[in-house]
Amino acid sequence: MAKPKRPIRMPPKVQPSVLKPIPGKVADANPRFRPKVLPLVVGGALLYFGATYTTMLVYKSKQDTQNDIERREAGVEDSELTPGNFDTSTIWNKIAADYDKEIATDEFWMGIGLLRRWLIGKAKGDVLEVSAGTGRNFEHYKPDHVTSLTFTDKSPSMLEEAKSKFEEYNSNFKKAFVAFKRADVQEIGSLTTDDGKPMKFDTVIDTFGLCSCSDPVEAILGMVNACKDSEDARILLLEHGRSHYDWLNNLLDKNADKHVSKWGCWWNRDFMSVFEDERVTRELDIEKVSRWHLGTTYYVIAKKKSKST
Repeated sequence: MAKPKRPIRMPPKVQPSVLKPIPGKVADANPRFRPKVLPLVVGGALLYFGATYTTMLVYKSKQDTQNDIERREAGVEDSELTPGNFDTSTIWNKIAADYDKEIATDEFWMGIGLLRRWLIGKAKGDVLEVSAGTGRNFEHYKPDHVTSLTFTDKSPSMLEEAKSKFEEYNSNFKKAFVAFKRADVQEIGSLTTDDGKPMKFDTVIDTFGLCSCSDPVEAILGMVNACKDSEDARILLLEHGRSHYDWLNNLLDKNADKHVSKWGCWWNRDFMSVFEDERVTRELDIEKVSRWHLGTTYYVIAKKKSKST
């Protein structure tokens, strides 16, 4: 007797795997590719600022070289300029009235305003800004964080521009004592009040001033001496100098004398060597150094060493 045939079993239909949506979240249309936006934005910004800076630097170098050629064709010869024989304050006095207009575009495209805001936003207590120039940092101070503001500059013309500009911000600092004093950054440690008392500060700031003084080490030591003997006292610096790259440093070196004769700025200074100078390391702890624009812009936070250290 024949056995009855078993019914043929069909394999179960394979259902596509479906992830249950999490309440409150929108399902990703393409879960296999999720680009991380933040690294792309940051990387793009760094590339943009680096390319912008390089373009502007090359343009300024060519412009400085052309100006030098024109001077030579006119029979004007410059002696070799050095920080020891060239007082940059004479240049600042000449360019003070037009300074903001001349550099505003460069600073905008290079993002310098953001760096100023990040740095100046850390100022608190009794604040000293050396080499204050025309007051390009005024808008970034937080009035509720400061007790007093003292602005100094060696150039009387730059200081007058700063005084005039501060009238726009004066109403924001009604609770803070504000003073403008003509002073060389290298002598800032001996700054006194009108009645002769030494002035000490919780925050000492310099933005793009160390490139103009004759001795940046002495300038930094002056800032250290101006700090209060407090664990919270800080020195905040935003400077420009040598790059990470030799090709760019060669460009800076080649045009240094031409640039300083036009802008009063030694743009090829090696600030990492300045920070590592034995006289500086004895007095100052560098807490943070960030470098931008191919390494030519230095963002620095430092503090006075404790006497017990």
